[in-house]
Amino acid sequence: MDLDNIKKTWQETEIKPDIGDDKIQKMISNEGKSAFNSLLKVEKFALFLMIPCLAIGVLVSCCMHLLFGIFYSVLVVGGAFWQMYKIKFLKQIDLSAMGILDVSKEITRYKKYIVKEIICGLILVLPLFFMYTYFVLPSMYPALSSPVKLAMLITGIGGTIIICYFVYKYLYIKNIRKVEMLVKENEEFDKEM
Repeated sequence: MDLDNIKKTWQETEIKPDIGDDKIQKMISNEGKSAFNSLLKVEKFALFLMIPCLAIGVLVSCCMHLLFGIFYSVLVVGGAFWQMYKIKFLKQIDLSAMGILDVSKEITRYKKYIVKEIICGLILVLPLFFMYTYFVLPSMYPALSSPVKLAMLITGIGGTIIICYFVYKYLYIKNIRKVEMLVKENEEFDKEM
């Protein structure tokens, strides 16, 4: 009998959670902003790295090989403009003011930009490494044989692909997935309310 009374009392008692819906919504939003701000910081850091990269291009143009230096410098300047565009794009996304659908669309669009960036970067790195291996290196080391040049070309391209994979995986994809996951959580939370 006591057990039945306890059970009945338990069912009648309405337990309210300490954390309200607003607090949960705010926590999800704050975590999303943190991942989103990480993406913005990565983009700004990449833009900052363009300055020493451009200096290297000018140095190469003056001291080693003019055509390679110009091609490299043009790629760096183009990359700087691309970085500025991505920063501007990310700054336009307001996680707290925009609706879930709008944020989701913009994050998907940003992911597409990153994929295009990877593809274009890999396409442009081929002529860059080719020019370096067959024009710059022979001017510095005239005794290099063709097999050594080919091995250096393949190693350079392979190393670049591996480095890019890890950079994009840990700096971009991780934060993008985190933002997407939090958008989905936010969406599910809104459906429950």
